[in-house]
Amino acid sequence: MRPIAFALALFAAPVAAHAQAEEQAVREADANFWRAFNACDAAAMAPFFSADVEFYHDITGVTRTRAGVVASLVKGPCGTPGLHIRRALVPDSIRVERVPGYGAILSGEHLFYAKQGDQPEQLATRAGFTVIWHQDHGHWQMTRVISNAHRPAS
Repeated sequence: MRPIAFALALFAAPVAAHAQAEEQAVREADANFWRAFNACDAAAMAPFFSADVEFYHDITGVTRTRAGVVASLVKGPCGTPGLHIRRALVPDSIRVERVPGYGAILSGEHLFYAKQGDQPEQLATRAGFTVIWHQDHGHWQMTRVISNAHRPAS
């Protein structure tokens, strides 16, 4: 093996392991946020947003600040009496891309299920999403969120 190839091989293994660990951490942060969302737990949702978060939604518009985004989620999806919304990932659609020195971009598609009163839960909406996650001292927060391409799910 040539010296340069050997050096690159030695460097690549730790970088790949770090990237894999970082991707897993982003996926876990995302899953934890959505558990809080599915439970409509505002206190548990809030720490996942940066103070200056911006949330772009193709139906409801732009919401800024942690307090604004959480209030919007509590008032919107969680605020209709007798209605429960649950989000689920479309597993094969998820992509995580590193943003060196900052965090990661998580994108994909998700499904929203609606349960009205005592009725059975039904698949309601499919949408795309892109989230920019920032890592600060091991803590992951969403800084920019795009929720787009909302359409009835079949």
